[in-house]
Amino acid sequence: MDLDQCACSGKTLARLLAPAMLALLARGKAHGYEIVQRLHDLEMFVEVPPDTSGVYKALKLMEEKGLVSAHWEFGNAGPAKRSYALTRDGLACLQRWTETLENYRAQIDGLLAILDLKRKLPAGNRAQKCCCRRQKIKNAC
Repeated sequence: MDLDQCACSGKTLARLLAPAMLALLARGKAHGYEIVQRLHDLEMFVEVPPDTSGVYKALKLMEEKGLVSAHWEFGNAGPAKRSYALTRDGLACLQRWTETLENYRAQIDGLLAILDLKRKLPAGNRAQKCCCRRQKIKNAC
C-alpha cells in the first residue's frame, strides 16, 4: 500500500482550502495572486501547496455562492487585477467553519489521547486501563 497517497499522509488538507481562503479574506481584501501566495505560506500547505488554478476556481465558486465579492482594479501600469473581499454571508460561513473545525479538533484530541494511552501502557494493562474499555467503545483498542 502506498501510504504517500493515503489520507493518513495529510493529503486531504486540500479540503480545507475554502476555510483557509475565507480566513485570509477576513483579514482584508486581496487580489487572487496575493491569496495564492498567502496560502502557500500557511503551514498546512507547505508540503503540498494548493494548485493556483484550483484557487481561482474556488474563488469563482465562492463568488457565485455570495461568500466573496470581486471587482476589477485598473492601474496605470500592468494588467487589471481582480480584488476579492469577504461578504456578510462569507463571514457567517467562516464562523460556521470555525465551529466545525473546533469540533474536529476536540474529536481528534480524543483520538490522539487514545493512541497516546495505547503507546504508554504495556499490552497486559490495556484492557484494564484503556478509556475505550471503560466507556465500552467497541473495537477502539
